[in-house]
Amino acid sequence: MIEGVFLGTSSAFPTERRNHPAVYLAVDGDRILFDCGEGTQRQIRKAHLSPSVDYIFITHWHGDHSLGLGGMIQSLNMMKSNKSLQVFGPGGTKESVDSIAKSYKFYNNVNIKKTPVNAVREKVVFNGDKYIISAINVKHSVKCLAYKLKEKDSRNILIDKLLKLGIKPGEFLSGLKEGKDVSYKGKKLKYKELTYVKKGKSVAYVTDLKYDKSLLPFVKGVDILIIESTFGGDFDRSSEFFHLNIKEAMQVAKNSGAKNVYFVHTSQRYENTDSMKKDAEKLFSNLKCSFNYSFPEDLDKFSV
Repeated sequence: MIEGVFLGTSSAFPTERRNHPAVYLAVDGDRILFDCGEGTQRQIRKAHLSPSVDYIFITHWHGDHSLGLGGMIQSLNMMKSNKSLQVFGPGGTKESVDSIAKSYKFYNNVNIKKTPVNAVREKVVFNGDKYIISAINVKHSVKCLAYKLKEKDSRNILIDKLLKLGIKPGEFLSGLKEGKDVSYKGKKLKYKELTYVKKGKSVAYVTDLKYDKSLLPFVKGVDILIIESTFGGDFDRSSEFFHLNIKEAMQVAKNSGAKNVYFVHTSQRYENTDSMKKDAEKLFSNLKCSFNYSFPEDLDKFSV
């Protein structure tokens, strides 16, 4: 299961209700951040989450998406855990993290691994035991990435069928889960008959970009799409600012086939999201969309 919390849903300016961008994910025991805006640590505390993060994936190095990183490193240092922290981001990430480390007086207890990413096409940037994270370049005013976390498919044994054959589950059946036939008391047990494949769930995080159809294959088929809708539907100059308005975000969402869509990175001009929601309702109907969608508040949770 993938569990997540929206730590910040605003854009360039934080507001009374919305913090700078950050999404916290927990999967397979790992704690992950997509972006780390100013105030992320406090949001983690308010959400009662573990502050000991393992991986941080920065979309780009504009301050609203990354100003919280220095504080995060400082806190991990003060914990004296001697743990490692992996920071991923676009080209220039090593220099940016090194600059943060040089600017502040850390205790240097944290081993920081810095991974710059250039993904002209979708590229796997992290391969865990049970999930992968991939990235792709998107068009923004600086180098910028979109990310996607996907659980690996798993093969599970059909226990009921085994019991009907008079076989109790045990370690000797591990080969079935690996997609191999096994022998049991002289009888061949076929994995194709006694197992099924459980498809892994996926979450895409797409923010700070101008509309471009080349993004669509990357988000195709995700279960959850977290996508920026910085401007309302009547703002037709969104591409000049390298951002999406709600119309463009809704089009991407429809083409993705996502089951659940969350619109984030809302401009401060829409602190009261009523006008944005009205635009969304109209577009949802006109485009004949069928997914679930919302404009989450800070600290709202989701899971898949």
